[in-house]
Amino acid sequence: MREVSLHSVQQLHDKIALRHELRGKRGSMTAAERRKAELGAALQARRNGWLKPGKRIAAYIPVGSEFSSWPLMLLALKLGAEVYVPRVPKNGKQLEFVRLDQHTSWSAGAYGIPEPSHEKTCLPHRLDTVFLPLVGYDDQGFRLGQGGGYYDATFAFRRLRKYWLKPRLIGLGFECQKASHLPVDHWDLKLDAVLSG
Repeated sequence: MREVSLHSVQQLHDKIALRHELRGKRGSMTAAERRKAELGAALQARRNGWLKPGKRIAAYIPVGSEFSSWPLMLLALKLGAEVYVPRVPKNGKQLEFVRLDQHTSWSAGAYGIPEPSHEKTCLPHRLDTVFLPLVGYDDQGFRLGQGGGYYDATFAFRRLRKYWLKPRLIGLGFECQKASHLPVDHWDLKLDAVLSG
């Protein structure tokens, strides 16, 4: 039987408490504040050159009070970028990225997230930029996710590289989700940037 350290238990407890606190802050934002930040993030992504024609980007289908990636995805499609959204696997933790366009069909998926279906998919290492959901983030570039570990597992190959290669990992979140310091485990990925509007 594997022994669980006191540090691991404390780390888990800290993450659970922080998720609860930050979700509360995120949920208390007004609709106008949310829209302003979400549109601002899409324009900032455009200015940074991440939504150019032919670029392969991935974003996510927002649920609940998550930062909406829809303005960013719609702008990317308008500009001619290829847009992909994740599909949660039935087994394992490796996300599959499915094309989002007029031919995408939808069904009910895991965790109540609409699941896309399309004949075209993209392997994680072939994406140019991935816009990730988050519950919290800090100045060191660490991200606190929902706790499922899907993004950390899917992009674990980035931790093994000596030199930077795509995809670029960009968090999407509101300013109120920023923490001074996040509890970090060895498998947690660092973001390249966060767009908060």
